[in-house]
Amino acid sequence: MVNIYYLKTSDLKLDFDFSKVLSKTRKEKLNSISNEELRVQSICAELLLQYAFKEYGFDIPKQYEYLGNGKPVSSDVFFSITHTKGAVMVAVANNVVGIDLEKKKDLEPLLAKKILTKDEFEFYQNNQAGEYLLDSFVRKESYFKMTGEGIGNNLTKESVDDILNSSKQVALCFDDYLSIITTKQKDLYDVTKVNIVDLIKMTEEVEDEKI
Repeated sequence: MVNIYYLKTSDLKLDFDFSKVLSKTRKEKLNSISNEELRVQSICAELLLQYAFKEYGFDIPKQYEYLGNGKPVSSDVFFSITHTKGAVMVAVANNVVGIDLEKKKDLEPLLAKKILTKDEFEFYQNNQAGEYLLDSFVRKESYFKMTGEGIGNNLTKESVDDILNSSKQVALCFDDYLSIITTKQKDLYDVTKVNIVDLIKMTEEVEDEKI
């Protein structure tokens, strides 16, 4: 089972103190982020992840770490985090998983050579399909998050066809966003939309448990 959680970042009210449910890793990460919008995305991603952990049965805040390639890992659960302007998503599973989320828009054509293989680029040039470029980008980011190789220069290493032959991908479209979840094999998926009330309740419950 892959449990997927979604949150609109505009719902977050930073006047509420969520610090007690932030992991040490996230607190350290926030120290290096000065851009306010990126800070909000990072906080939302962490809150949603801790909410997912709690739903999965862990005591929170649950600690985890990032590998050198940027993949977040824990010894007893597989998970993936993604955030973009306006929204964040988290996937938690008992097998390797990758998730990516992007707002539906036409990507800059100049990015095509950094995303597509040679054959894919030729198709893109012939058809000028903006949705194709975005779909390819999200699918590849999700896939390389699952493998743990990191994004870097890997996007042109694999075609979407190759990715679909070696893994299973599910697309979710809502609120003008596209999300792709990647797993090694076919699985069951459960999607939960979380709001600010849920996060406040989670934080208050953790505070009560510590009293």
